[in-house]
Amino acid sequence: MAPPAGPQAALPDAARDALRRALPGVNLDAAQPLGEGWGAQAFRVPDPAGGDDWVLRVPRPQAHWAAADLEREVRLLPALEGWGLPTPRGAFAVLDAAGRFAGTLHRVVEGRPLRRSDARGARGERLAAQLAAFLSRLHAFPRERALALGVRDLDLWRDRYAGLVESCRPLLGPRSRAWLDATVERFHAEGGMAGAPRVLVHGDLAPQHLLVDDGGAPAVVIDLGDAMLADPALDFAALLSHLQRGFCELMVARYEGAVDRQLRRRARFYLDMEPLYSVEFGAVVRDGAQRVEGLRRFAARAAAATRAEQTPRAGASVRARPRR
Repeated sequence: MAPPAGPQAALPDAARDALRRALPGVNLDAAQPLGEGWGAQAFRVPDPAGGDDWVLRVPRPQAHWAAADLEREVRLLPALEGWGLPTPRGAFAVLDAAGRFAGTLHRVVEGRPLRRSDARGARGERLAAQLAAFLSRLHAFPRERALALGVRDLDLWRDRYAGLVESCRPLLGPRSRAWLDATVERFHAEGGMAGAPRVLVHGDLAPQHLLVDDGGAPAVVIDLGDAMLADPALDFAALLSHLQRGFCELMVARYEGAVDRQLRRRARFYLDMEPLYSVEFGAVVRDGAQRVEGLRRFAARAAAATRAEQTPRAGASVRARPRR
């Protein structure tokens, strides 16, 4: 899951050289930072030919995985555009003087990040239908074509969460560790990943990656570097992390893909595990502040679970104290 946009950064020297080769005549001094995530920095670059501006995305030096993610994304984006999805257009890779991958360019995309207020009332009902249509189309992308484009085919527990749990567990406090262990044990006891389909998912469907127009309608979906063939519940979990449960239920009701009986349970698990990303990768973001935030969120989840266990359920009888 992506963190909020980070501080502004200077255009790296390697990116400047690659930009000169990709866009002859480009004014490098006019490049403006757009922000950064776990793995990439983004810059807005004016088109030297006078057309729409470009977005340059370059891997952050600390993020060893970022270049591979960007390379997969730039292969996938033109196919998704041809599949009729609102994704960035005109994407291509930029190379340095030695022919090595240096980053990606795509045309600038207009719009603002999705807000919680967009998901309320009549506007929210329309938005739920529109996002359900987007996910239905994305999840229907041909599997074999995705594999041919280099998209990874993942069992989310085996290939992702098992490793995250193992590496993050020693960093947690005792109560957070106990809560994590209990949550993982319950997930497996209730079926784990059994029966989960594998479709093309966005993989990081946070509001900052869902740009809407002035009316709150989806305009474009960005940052598909985490796209994979995996459980569709992951995309619903990402939205559930930021939007109200009722809105997400409207989306599920309008979703045209397969909704198996365990989708909500798996989405809840992915949502519970979301701070793992901050703990695992947050050490390279904002001098480690993002890792501290992940640890804090785990502690909050553990505390909430403890309070829930200690609070009598609604309608439950309370045993009276015996008289002395």
